[in-house]
Amino acid sequence: MNLICMYYGYRCYSREDKPLGWLYTFDSNLEYAFINKSFHLCKRWKTEKGAKKHFNYYNNNWQFKSKGGYLKIEIMPEITDNGKEKSSQQRWNEANRDALYQAQENYNQKRPIMSFRPKAELLKWLDEERKTDDNGEPETDASLLNRKLEKLNKLEQQGF
Repeated sequence: MNLICMYYGYRCYSREDKPLGWLYTFDSNLEYAFINKSFHLCKRWKTEKGAKKHFNYYNNNWQFKSKGGYLKIEIMPEITDNGKEKSSQQRWNEANRDALYQAQENYNQKRPIMSFRPKAELLKWLDEERKTDDNGEPETDASLLNRKLEKLNKLEQQGF
């Protein structure tokens, strides 16, 4: 799946106002450089607010490194995400599979999935009771059964 992603990045400029490329860091953010390709390596943010949050820090370091150059927050060229790059959420999920499994297990215990085969006459009755929404779509099996069980629960609470 190919997605086009828009990011805000730091465009590097020389002291003479010449655009050089896009900021990226390496060696634990201690070294600064610029590139004009492989944009996925650059410092980038999904929102301008995110880019502004760290701007002064990176700009000050770039000014020192470039001997008077400066950074500007700009929209980066489009980055095609072809599925190779993983989001921070995907990386966290992979690193914490046990925690995810336990959370799913806890959820399933609180809200179990019940499976059964209703009798033919009950299926016929349920189909007759099925409602449709505003778009003319029929009610799902789960919605229908939940609605009927809620109605039965109310009736039993009333003493029927």
